[in-house]
Amino acid sequence: MEVLVNNYIFVSAIIVLLSVLLSKSSDRFGLPVLLVFLGIGILAGSEGIGGIDFENYELTQFLGTFALCLIIFTGGVETNLEEIMPNLKRGITLSSLGIVVTTALVGFFVNFITDLTLVESMLLGAILSATDAAASFSIFKDKNSQVVPRTKNLLKFESGSNDPMAYFLVIFLLGYMQGENSGALGITLSLILNPAIGLFFGWFFSQLFIALNNRINLSHVGLYPALTLSFLFLSYSSSIYLEGNGFLAVYVFGIIISSKKLLHKSLLYSFYDGISWLSQIGLFVMLGLLVFPSRLIQIAPIGLMVAVFLIFFARPVTIMLCLLKSRFNLKEKTFIAWAGLKGATPIVFASLAAVKLGTKAHMIFDIVFFVVLVSAILQGLTMKLMARKLGLLYESVEDPNFPIDLDVLEKTKNGIRDLSIGSRDFAVGRRIVDLFLPQGCLVLFIKRNGAFIIPDGATEFKSGDKVLIATRERSDIEEAVDCFKIGVAKEGIFFKGAYSEQIH
Repeated sequence: MEVLVNNYIFVSAIIVLLSVLLSKSSDRFGLPVLLVFLGIGILAGSEGIGGIDFENYELTQFLGTFALCLIIFTGGVETNLEEIMPNLKRGITLSSLGIVVTTALVGFFVNFITDLTLVESMLLGAILSATDAAASFSIFKDKNSQVVPRTKNLLKFESGSNDPMAYFLVIFLLGYMQGENSGALGITLSLILNPAIGLFFGWFFSQLFIALNNRINLSHVGLYPALTLSFLFLSYSSSIYLEGNGFLAVYVFGIIISSKKLLHKSLLYSFYDGISWLSQIGLFVMLGLLVFPSRLIQIAPIGLMVAVFLIFFARPVTIMLCLLKSRFNLKEKTFIAWAGLKGATPIVFASLAAVKLGTKAHMIFDIVFFVVLVSAILQGLTMKLMARKLGLLYESVEDPNFPIDLDVLEKTKNGIRDLSIGSRDFAVGRRIVDLFLPQGCLVLFIKRNGAFIIPDGATEFKSGDKVLIATRERSDIEEAVDCFKIGVAKEGIFFKGAYSEQIH
């Protein structure tokens, strides 16, 4: 028994290590990193060189749900509420009406080209309807280039919020196939209550977490991430118990806590990012293990037809319909249609169908996996190229957080502030010694072009710099900011500048 456990640990460690190391190569060759993780799983599987025999759909569904919660939560944390508000209406339309339209189009097409019944075809359409949070968020984590903000924010919101509607349709159709039809009234109530319960518990547990996190004053800093996870899974499971949408609860929980002040926020963000990547590695490798290449070859003709129909017809039609009369131009709509990446979410939903329906769902699972592979290869490999050709890609510089927990420092008597130096600010072109900062004021860091500078008195400021300053007394912080923005002379006279007036 001990040897068996050690073998599992050893193989798992090797797989994770290979995934991490090969992720570096994927950046170099332009491969989607999650496709690399999936490939490692396939190679390690029963028909690959690893020979690991794994066909446990129940375990896949459990671990997949666990991992998706962490991934969707991290996506919520990385979503800026202020940035998504201008496109909130369109995002909700894509996440609701868009899912229904895609399900219907793919369902009718699959019913036409296969022997699956209309309900089974609609189930396949619902499984494939959601764009994948794990795949999409990884595309947008590129440090060197980014899609224009308006388009990127809509896509991130869509991929993080459309899983709940797709999940609702999958559960409804599975229930219908198993004779659990609750009638028109029951369906209507479920359609309303399912997201409402998810929204409520996401909001409720986020408020509890924020209050407790900032007041509990734990003796060990490492316990704060554990506190986060407990509330995260409470929001999911509480929603599920009341037949609400757990994925929506998790996403809302992440969005809300990201917009509030949290103690040890920088530590928590590092933890969220790390556990999200570990979840993605585990999830995609596990899904790769579940694949039988021989079965994929048999299903390839049907799978290819479904993939082509979904990518080149169903998704574009859905986008054009949902973004009708919107501010998005044709180039943006084209890219949004192309960015409907499929990934782990459809496979997890397909494993749920396999658990509920048994062996008759294997064909659905194999088609879904084949479509995901085509999507990951075709769309994942060409995503940046498409954005560049459409003029929607710009070069970006990594903007790391200051390596200090500002929330902790703010609880002391000292003043602490991070500020940006604008092109018309007094500090531009001047040294620290020229600013006549209050006594005891320190310039801790200057962040310039994604790199940190530890300054001295002769360091000169440039437009675009981000500066972290600290003062001996909290009351001195505003005066220190004024020294950067409008300038203060020794005599207490403000220099005339773009933002100042002479004081008499």
